[in-house]
Amino acid sequence: MLSTAELSILQARKEINLFAERIQRMFRMVRDLLHTENENDFNKLFSRVEKYENISDNMELEIANYLTQVSEGRLSSESKLQIRGMLREVTEIESIGDSCYNIARTINRKIKGKEDFTEEQYQHLHQMFSLTNDSIAQMNVIISGRKDNLDVNRSFNIENEINNYRTQLKSQNINDVNDHKYTYAIGTMYMDIVSECEKLADYVVNV
Repeated sequence: MLSTAELSILQARKEINLFAERIQRMFRMVRDLLHTENENDFNKLFSRVEKYENISDNMELEIANYLTQVSEGRLSSESKLQIRGMLREVTEIESIGDSCYNIARTINRKIKGKEDFTEEQYQHLHQMFSLTNDSIAQMNVIISGRKDNLDVNRSFNIENEINNYRTQLKSQNINDVNDHKYTYAIGTMYMDIVSECEKLADYVVNV
């Protein structure tokens, strides 16, 4: 029989799985924002992202409070270590939610302005979003403990790809602004999104 504390840890693990899945849904919405041109549709989707950001904050607090209560019971040192790890996970997952919201806000800023990204910038953002989505999907595989795909190295490989891609886009952006392919302002928004994806991937690896 599992002890009450062990059952509580299992319950918290399920909640963390749900939290991570919800964060992936949030990122998918942010991806969709990039291509939502109708103002009404955009505002609706942006509001949903905001709502998810609030839910994410609440979930972090609820799971952390629950784990803190469990940790006050009689636990083995192994269970205590588990709880410490889970508290760290929850913080990092909430940070992924923050990054999603930051990307959404940058896209919102671009929509409110008069300029748009170039076709090439859109292609690069697609590629970056695709890599970022892969990293979140891989995180979910690991969190849920699905044994068949449990390759932690894959997470590090994706993160390396994202880092290298960010570096490449950063130097290309400087050249493109200097060549007047687009304005400094649009280049800044573009790089804000790229950098936020890279930050998000760091939180994923921390999880």
